[in-house]
Amino acid sequence: MDCKILIGGEAGQGIQTISNILSKFFYRIGYFVFTIESYQSRIRGGHNYSLIRVSDVPIYAIDDEKINILVALNSETIELHKDQVKNGGHIICDENIKGDFSFEEMYKVPIRKIAQDVAKTRLVENTVICGVLLGLVSGDLEEMRKVVSESFKGEYVDMNIKALEAGYTYALNINRRCGEFPKREREGRLIINGGEAVGFGAIVAGCKFLASYPMTPGTAVMNFLAEHETDFDIVVEQAEDEIAAINMAIGGFFAGARSMVTTSGGGFALMVEGLSLAGMTETPVVIHVAQRPGPATGLPTRTEQADLNFVIHAGHGEFPRYVTAPRDQKDAYYKTIKAFEMAEKYQVPAIVLTDQYLIDSKAVIDSLHVPEIRYYRVLGDENYLRHKITEDGISPFAIPGEFEGFVITDSDEHDEEGHITEDLNIRKRMVEKRLRKKLALMKDIEEPIYFGVDDPKVVFIGWGSTYGVIREAISNLLKEGYEIGHLHFSDVYPLPTKTLNNLKDKKLYTIEGNYEGQLASLIRKEACVKVEKGIVKYNGMPFFVEEIMKGVKEIMG
Repeated sequence: MDCKILIGGEAGQGIQTISNILSKFFYRIGYFVFTIESYQSRIRGGHNYSLIRVSDVPIYAIDDEKINILVALNSETIELHKDQVKNGGHIICDENIKGDFSFEEMYKVPIRKIAQDVAKTRLVENTVICGVLLGLVSGDLEEMRKVVSESFKGEYVDMNIKALEAGYTYALNINRRCGEFPKREREGRLIINGGEAVGFGAIVAGCKFLASYPMTPGTAVMNFLAEHETDFDIVVEQAEDEIAAINMAIGGFFAGARSMVTTSGGGFALMVEGLSLAGMTETPVVIHVAQRPGPATGLPTRTEQADLNFVIHAGHGEFPRYVTAPRDQKDAYYKTIKAFEMAEKYQVPAIVLTDQYLIDSKAVIDSLHVPEIRYYRVLGDENYLRHKITEDGISPFAIPGEFEGFVITDSDEHDEEGHITEDLNIRKRMVEKRLRKKLALMKDIEEPIYFGVDDPKVVFIGWGSTYGVIREAISNLLKEGYEIGHLHFSDVYPLPTKTLNNLKDKKLYTIEGNYEGQLASLIRKEACVKVEKGIVKYNGMPFFVEEIMKGVKEIMG
């Protein structure tokens, strides 16, 4: 069983409320769910939609743009999406919707009238819709009551429960059905979006300070941590700008509080001087960059993978950094934890590179566990040297105020104690010391994961959030007899090369959400392995399984 439901309308009509309730409900009754959000950069008006895929087997992405059920909150939604409705599909809308639409399975429901009858307000119309849909799919009313109760507060709970029940009762009197979703075992899974996953990872890693200036889509992490700051003793500071935010976070980590910032490409551009400050002072900091299409303002609410080159090469001068691009919601949780440990262990900036698609998408995943959290600190003494030259380049990391001594550093070149110097011999030794950490970093860099036949003719390489959609496409093609493989990177810098070298005699193509094939360029530069830009997409929308399958078949001939 595989069903897709699209809820569409204007910004401000409560699309996300319906989406959240339905996604949570289907998860609660034991189904796998994957949800994407498409919204314009405006508070009211325009056209937004949420697309929910529900299945009784694990799913990793949206397979195609065809839908089984279209929930239309306005006539524009029907006009834009009616051709996506599959044969035998259904459209649900209000009876007063304007437009001359002819569709065999269209349910014109008195949604507004039902809302007025049970609650004397239009505020519950979306819950009426949830009730109607629940009835049309023969869903579990009691489980939906629980979900609705958890979604509202105070007096609005009873109001929405009545609206849900009224919509459900109305649907039961309709002779037709949109399918059936019997309750199944849930087996220790959870539903989570990427923003929540990054936020949870930060909390578990011991983050105590977040400084940020709001910028979509990175703001989702800031909102999540702000919502839970009192629960986990975290300080969340909305800075006056991104320059202030990065410097606050650097100061926080220097003072002993694990700290991070969250932003997008344009905000990260303003943070670059601070990034170099962290590189020179060897102060840990975690930077979450949620990509969106650029340059400049670009498309603030859409997705892209075009900032890989930027985050790897940003900053003046030479200094090491760690860059990881989580492949899905589960990986976002664990890689955020790892970023805090890498930042502190190697005293470098650690960048978690996501995108709008990953941040806003919901998925049902296996339950997360809390790994052992490690800190890499020493208690200094009166002879403490903040920038002591060591064999691996990693100096002892002590926190000021915890011992009777000084922790000194400077943005100018400095000696081992941390004092400014213009001694050119010391300068040479300090540059070499800092860059030795890049070699040390490699010990903790994860190789890409491989999926496919043992001896593939062609290997398709991805990175970051495209994992699920490529995985599902390759899986389908393997069933069709294609001798191919899928190699996927999460840790992207320093670039792990062992697996690449083992595949260098194969034909290699990348699948990327950018125009230039930035990972392909990075592989050629860092691994000296021949790889070509294969399938790319850069219109602001995520990949669908169907289009990757089509692209692979074209490459395979």
